Amino acid sequence: MTALALLGALSSRASDAANSLSAAMVANSPTIAPPSFNNNSQLLLWNLFLMTAGFFVGTMLVGRQASLIWRQRRYDHPLDPVSLYRMITLLAGSALMIRCGAEAVSLWGWNPDDPTLTARALMAKRMVDPISLLCGFTWMGMVVLGEPGIEHQLRKAPLPVDMWSRWPVLARALIVICLSFAAALVAVVFR
Repeated sequence: MTALALLGALSSRASDAANSLSAAMVANSPTIAPPSFNNNSQLLLWNLFLMTAGFFVGTMLVGRQASLIWRQRRYDHPLDPVSLYRMITLLAGSALMIRCGAEAVSLWGWNPDDPTLTARALMAKRMVDPISLLCGFTWMGMVVLGEPGIEHQLRKAPLPVDMWSRWPVLARALIVICLSFAAALVAVVFR
């Protein structure tokens, strides 16, 4: 609930949220999830799980890439293939983190007993959607523009890439995904 309280603090006009169409819709919809789920608890479970996991995995990816960019800032030129790769990955992770995070907050915060707070979460989601899309469009644009140079560098020896050495990093992400599923399952069962 702390994240939703923070969203409430970001809204400068509480009376607007209380009188909004979103608040009225939430108050008149005493269901465990938004009406678009049609009281389907399995659909709610999957959405809670995937949006929560997407947020946390995206956050992990953004943190890792931002850390690498910052650490290597003196050595890597902004147009080096490795810099482009890191920036593309950072933007993809940012798009996932922002979009999934906003949706997760609105699903976790769905509460017909407090329609004003839920309306604020829904409005915040709509406010950050364009930011997520901007990250996604920039990521795709950088892929298209940097593709020839990156592909040329990737075709150079030594090949192949040893992907299994990075298994511990992926294992941490899988643990986060499993915990997200457990949290979503508990939330749906006890709602």
